[in-house]
Amino acid sequence: MADNALKIKYKLYLEAEDVSQSRILSSASYLENVLHNHANPYIKCAQIDNESDLDEFELRLYVDESIAETDCTNADAAEAFLDEFADVLSEIAHIHSFMDMEGSFSVSFEGEHIAYDFKSEPGDGMCDFMERKEN
Repeated sequence: MADNALKIKYKLYLEAEDVSQSRILSSASYLENVLHNHANPYIKCAQIDNESDLDEFELRLYVDESIAETDCTNADAAEAFLDEFADVLSEIAHIHSFMDMEGSFSVSFEGEHIAYDFKSEPGDGMCDFMERKEN
């Protein structure tokens, strides 16, 4: 991979059961707004898969995003991605502490590869990050 090549991957799973319909709808709207209105274009492009079931009172939101650029189009956004995405996850965990949240994210840019797993359990309000070593 060339030094200016960029590869970003992130997966986000938000789930909760026995949740009111209004909370399901507001949580889905919140996630869409926080991601799609973010200043970082690598976060802003996230596609949300909403598999929630209003009749069963189940919240299920998923994001599985992969970005690959052979020549990075926005070096500042690429360098800021890790911190900015971690901030988004921490905010989601704090505001929506009733949800189970987990996933991973990684960035390969300028010869470095950094990857994290994350998890926030219902009632916690905090997001735990664990650096993942990959070969």
